[in-house]
Amino acid sequence: MKINVFLLLLVGAAACFAQTAAEPAFDVASVRANTDPGGDRPGRPIPEISGGTLIFHNEPLLFLIEWAYDLPQVQVEAPSWMTMVDPRFEITAKATGSPSETQMRLMLRKLLADRLGLKTHTDSRSMQVYALTLAKGGPKFQEATGNGQFSLARSNNFVLTAHNARMADLAQGLSGEAGRVVVDETGLKGRYEIHMDLGPYIQRAADGGNAGQLDVQSIMFTGLQDLLGLKLEPRKENVDVLVIDHAEKVPTEN
Repeated sequence: MKINVFLLLLVGAAACFAQTAAEPAFDVASVRANTDPGGDRPGRPIPEISGGTLIFHNEPLLFLIEWAYDLPQVQVEAPSWMTMVDPRFEITAKATGSPSETQMRLMLRKLLADRLGLKTHTDSRSMQVYALTLAKGGPKFQEATGNGQFSLARSNNFVLTAHNARMADLAQGLSGEAGRVVVDETGLKGRYEIHMDLGPYIQRAADGGNAGQLDVQSIMFTGLQDLLGLKLEPRKENVDVLVIDHAEKVPTEN
C-alpha cells in the first residue's frame, strides 16, 4: 500500500511539472494568408501589442519568424521561397492577462508551429561579426520614459529614429545595413530614444567629389560614434543560426 501511495504521489508531481513546463500559448488566434497584400514592407517587423493582444498586418513569414525568435535576417537560414515578400499573413492573437514581450515571442513560435507547421533547429557557426560597443565617453542618447511600444522609422534611408528601443533592436537593425550579424555588447539593458541622421555625412562626402563612390558603411560607422557614442568592432565569433527545416505557405483553419 505504501508503495502504491508513493507511486501516486510521483505521478501527480510529474503531471504538475508537465503543466508548469508547458509552452506558453495564446488562448485564441487567427492566422490567415493575405490574398491581396499589396504595398511595400518596412525593413523590420513591428507588431501591434496591447495587453495580451498581438497583431501582425501584411507580414511575410520570414519576418514573423525573425520577430518570434528575436533574430535579424542575417541570422536565419531560410528556404529560397521564404526570402520573397509573398505570401504575407494577417495574425491576431490574444492571451490572458498582460504577458511580457518575451512571452509573446514564445507564444508566436508555438502558433507558427501549430498553424504553419514551422520546424527549426539551431546551428552554431563561426563567422565574422560586428560587436556593438560603447565608444569613449559613453552613449549620447537618453533612456526612454514610460512604457511605450517600440517603434522604428526611416526616412531617405539616411535617418533612423527609434523609440523605446533595446540595444538588441538597434543591433538587429544595423545587421542588415552592415551585412553581418551585429552582437550587442554595450551592457545597456534599458530602452532608449535613438535618432541618427547621416544626411550631413552623405552631403559632406558628395561635396568632396565622392558622390559616385559613397562608402555608406563607413559613413554609418562614423555616424554611430559621433551621434550615438557607439562603435562597431569586427570580430570572429561562434554565432547561433536558426535553420528553417519546414513551413507551409497556407495556414490550417482557425
